[in-house]
Amino acid sequence: MQKGRSRYLVTMGATLVLVATACTQQETQPSAEAAVCTSVSELGTAIQDFRDIDPATASIEDVQAARDDIQTAWDQVKDEAVDLSDADETAVQDAWDGVVQSIEDFPTDQPVADGLSGVQDAAGDVQTAVDEMRDGMGCAAGE
Repeated sequence: MQKGRSRYLVTMGATLVLVATACTQQETQPSAEAAVCTSVSELGTAIQDFRDIDPATASIEDVQAARDDIQTAWDQVKDEAVDLSDADETAVQDAWDGVVQSIEDFPTDQPVADGLSGVQDAAGDVQTAVDEMRDGMGCAAGE
């Protein structure tokens, strides 16, 4: 009996770790936007650093290192942009699921006006998510 219980506990522990890992990998829309903004800012810095290389004192290694910095920054922007797209899609889908659920929960034994505000609130959440996606990265001025 003890051996079976140990296996059960190990299996449950492993399952919890997998679930926790999967949950932490889902990035929210605002955090994905912030990550893209940071990456774009770092790319701008790398490009400016490249442009600021002094031709009178630069070595080929300096030029290659600056080029590599730009490539690394660009790759990071592309990676973060994928997360942004996924986060936007998830935010809209989650909001839409709220509309669907509020319609399914709509009281049929009451006047429409009594149940409509919940559906309208849920639709407002969809609008917010769509507006956020339409506004793109939502970077503040100067980022």
